[in-house]
Amino acid sequence: MMSSELITPSVAAHQAPHETHFVKQVAASFGKACDSYLAAARLQQQVARDALAMLPVIQQGQLLDLGCGPGWIHPEFSEYCTGFTAVDLSEGMLAKASSQQQARAYIQADAAALPLAAEQFDKVFSSLMLQWCPRPAAVLAEAARVLAPSGQLVISTLVQGTLYELQGAFATLDQHSHIHPFLPETALIAAANQLPGINWQFERRSYPLYYPNVQSLARELKALGANQLAGRSQTGLTGKGYWQKLAAAYEKHRRSEGLPATYQVLFIRGEKYGR
Repeated sequence: MMSSELITPSVAAHQAPHETHFVKQVAASFGKACDSYLAAARLQQQVARDALAMLPVIQQGQLLDLGCGPGWIHPEFSEYCTGFTAVDLSEGMLAKASSQQQARAYIQADAAALPLAAEQFDKVFSSLMLQWCPRPAAVLAEAARVLAPSGQLVISTLVQGTLYELQGAFATLDQHSHIHPFLPETALIAAANQLPGINWQFERRSYPLYYPNVQSLARELKALGANQLAGRSQTGLTGKGYWQKLAAAYEKHRRSEGLPATYQVLFIRGEKYGR
């Protein structure tokens, strides 16, 4: 195996200043959550395993894990490849993953500008990373570029409609944006279909999680590092009264299992045409 030394990160070319700021914000936010992430990652673990099951269980070829996070799923890759490379934007997440010493290489990079040669991976895997990328079309293009002929990829991402219960509760209190603006699935499908040479398939699934109260949901989002990515700094979310009003607005969604938080996940599958 190769050393776990972090390779210098790359930055997407022609990136607008606001995109550069957001990319840095994403890296910092998830880096801070590298120790708390796994315990809170109920959705992430379920979706990642569902995505991995969409790849053929054949122990051959090279796999790319794009947006590897802390690398908790890496031991399961042995059934799908003979070796894999792990990429993440967050230095903290990548350091956590590299402590396992399982990948051939651990590379810190922007998924929209991969420092990797074309057509070198037989499989590309990415789970719940794409929604944090300011240029998802560029990420899809990079994933397609590094995929070898006859290779297969599977990418899962959150789409519009995610956390609609929480968004609706916030909307009763103010007009600020509290939820990350997830793209509609139609936009991602259109972006993928613009890329030639790949046979695409798409599937959306809903994943409801349940919480005893809205504070538990907020704590989980914070532990995941996802709470700082919706422009909340402008809203002044402080004060017991505000949270009491938010909790009251959320109560209309309560079920016997608890308060639901629904995540809409789009699975993007592709097979590159052979030569």
